Amino acid sequence: EVELSSDGSAVNTGPKGVINDWRRFKQLETEQRQEQRREMERLIKKLSMTCRSHLDEESDKQKQKELQEKINGKVAW
Repeated sequence: EVELSSDGSAVNTGPKGVINDWRRFKQLETEQRQEQRREMERLIKKLSMTCRSHLDEESDKQKQKELQEKINGKVAW
């Protein structure tokens, strides 16, 4: 007589069943570890800070100044 588990597979409590259970456990463990790694990478990207140098800030200020001058009509098109 063979018992069926909830997913429809046969339940074997002998050596083969134990081996299959172990393989399934290791597979699930690996999948969980991969998902945790992906989640950690997403979190790291989300929380990572971007740094701007002083030169970047000066460049942006200059561009903003030029744009303001264009708006005010001080720069010829």
